Amino acid sequence: MSTVTSQPPPFARLEREKHIQMIFRAFQNSCGPSCEHQTPPDCESDEQLSGSHFMSVLETVSQIHITARPQLQGLQCVPRRIYSISTGGSRSQLLVAVEDSSCVCLQCCGPARACSMQGFDCQGRQVFYFERPLRVDACCFGCCLMEMRAYTPQKHLIGTVCQRWSMFTPLLEVCDAEGASVVRIQGSCCPCRCFSNQQFQIVSNIGEKMGTIWKKWPGFSDEHNMDHEYFGLDMLQSVEPHTKLLLLAATFLLNHMYFEMS
Repeated sequence: MSTVTSQPPPFARLEREKHIQMIFRAFQNSCGPSCEHQTPPDCESDEQLSGSHFMSVLETVSQIHITARPQLQGLQCVPRRIYSISTGGSRSQLLVAVEDSSCVCLQCCGPARACSMQGFDCQGRQVFYFERPLRVDACCFGCCLMEMRAYTPQKHLIGTVCQRWSMFTPLLEVCDAEGASVVRIQGSCCPCRCFSNQQFQIVSNIGEKMGTIWKKWPGFSDEHNMDHEYFGLDMLQSVEPHTKLLLLAATFLLNHMYFEMS
């Protein structure tokens, strides 16, 4: 009887479940003793968990720093990229984001690839879901501009970050779930993807400055592609939590559009 019960199940766990649990264990170690007795929920129950606690945490956040796990140089297939998201000042770990794409999009589309991104807190609970459709990486196509949609864990639309056609400078518009414009994001003329630090200004509809999205150039590395590994967001603490989440989505979208070189 023991031989029968010790046999593995006929179907192994899904690759996605094992990947998320691996990320959770690494994140749990970085969070410290407060997470030692927590266990990640099954992926099937993620949609039943709300991001209300995460939204309450965002109320006190004014700085967000994002660090990407370095990738090896050369042609490769890494359909899942992991980003560590921390708060400014104390630089305490806030959550991890997992980008899920395909090898075809990574190799053929590069910065214009279609992908989805999920955020997980220290307990392994999903707190947001970003979705980016495939678009054209060229400013001359005014009908097929970049876009990023932000959802709750239950897949309810929070808002959309849309690129607007502009002659000389990058321009993004952050809209709520009804499509009403919330804030605009403006960049300098012809932003360079390397050799320099970059800043994009966040302004309200009446022209009031609300923060910046930035990228710092860390230099070359012989072992890794480090061109997009450190970027972030500075904003007013009084900004609404849902708007902060949309600005986080805009930060990832700008990272894909202007910060990456692969």
